[in-house]
Amino acid sequence: MKRTAAGFTVVIEGVTGPATFTRLPDALAALWEALRVLPLGWNQYEAYRYFFGEGAVERVERFLARDGQLTLTFAMAGRTYPVRVRPAADGEAQGPTTEGPRLPEAQEAGAAALVGCPVA
Repeated sequence: MKRTAAGFTVVIEGVTGPATFTRLPDALAALWEALRVLPLGWNQYEAYRYFFGEGAVERVERFLARDGQLTLTFAMAGRTYPVRVRPAADGEAQGPTTEGPRLPEAQEAGAAALVGCPVA
């Protein structure tokens, strides 16, 4: 029997705090909006557009059903950052949080758009 998630949590570790959404399409749209403004380079941009752009819900649902979560990484400014999509834990708060390290100032606005987090 397939477990029904209470929602879906997305995070770009080292860039944003986690954000939990009721619907997977909303979670993926927020994640794509955040990723697409980062300086990823063409190859990484296209890979993330494939995973989180048009048709993403079906692809991600397959990963979640098989592996329990989807974890991808990208390189930026000499570091590797994991991007995670997973079913929300029971009782996990809905909506973005402001936890997590801050980006360099030039990238903060784009990352804030990522999941609607205010950058304080």
